Amino acid sequence: MGKLLPFMKFLGKEAGFRFDIEKFEHRLMLQKYVFISKFLGLNLGYLYSMYLRGPYSPALADDYYTFADSYSLYKGDYAKELRGFDTRKFLKVIEGKDAKWLEIAATILSVYDRYRKKFYGDELIEKVISTSCDIKSATDVKKIHRVFEELKSVELIVV
Repeated sequence: MGKLLPFMKFLGKEAGFRFDIEKFEHRLMLQKYVFISKFLGLNLGYLYSMYLRGPYSPALADDYYTFADSYSLYKGDYAKELRGFDTRKFLKVIEGKDAKWLEIAATILSVYDRYRKKFYGDELIEKVISTSCDIKSATDVKKIHRVFEELKSVELIVV
């Protein structure tokens, strides 16, 4: 749980995301925000498995259910507690993104993380795209390509 409350406070203050445990979309988005933050220097220590809607951490779900009401009571200095986390870049990455985009982006980043030490260049791109398309088979392939290119443009994916 360590930095989850400061991260949730950061999301509320800086990204305008006020977590509501009752909303499925909020739970999904928090899962993806925490996952994506790992690629920007904030590893909250959660382990993820691939589910229908992309990477999912049962331990994270347990924590946000446990602390759903108390995050608004958090009075600490979230900037200090999130030191090393590239908050500016994170906000740039998520700005204006909906739950579906976050789901696709987290899936692509999960696949990329799995393959980036085994494949390089065009082969890495092909593996990441094809595997992501297999996982997200109900999603338009063009949308997966667009999200991949966006992640590349902000250097979360380097080939």
